[in-house]
Amino acid sequence: MTRMDLKRFAAIVESYGAGPAHWPEAERTAAEALLLESPEAQALVAAAKPVDRLLDAVPALLPSSDLRAAVLAGAARRPRVSLRARLADAWRELAGELGGWRLAGSVLAASLVLGVLTGGLLSGLAASETSPDLLQLALLDDRAAEY
Repeated sequence: MTRMDLKRFAAIVESYGAGPAHWPEAERTAAEALLLESPEAQALVAAAKPVDRLLDAVPALLPSSDLRAAVLAGAARRPRVSLRARLADAWRELAGELGGWRLAGSVLAASLVLGVLTGGLLSGLAASETSPDLLQLALLDDRAAEY
């Protein structure tokens, strides 16, 4: 347990009141230990007790339905954002991450060229290796006895 100084104890009593049950749980043990040994801490609690009694004597006020409706009507609502606006924001963010529109355009163009070249090369290789035997194997045709 860490020791509490009088300044922190005064802040706790000022914020949470004189009752230890209301003090923060993490600091309650240290505050109670200081209260037992320090006359200054006892004086702070004694001075806070009348204020606590006054606050406890005030009846709880419930808001009227009109006040509740006004508060809810005035509450900030998240504006609906269209899909087009969200996509535009995403593109702007992507361009910013890539270092600007010029670099983003270059990256996009390079990826398109690479995709077209790869697709062309792969389709050319696949076309040259197509034979009836490979097709029968691919289809698991039982008529191909040699497999």
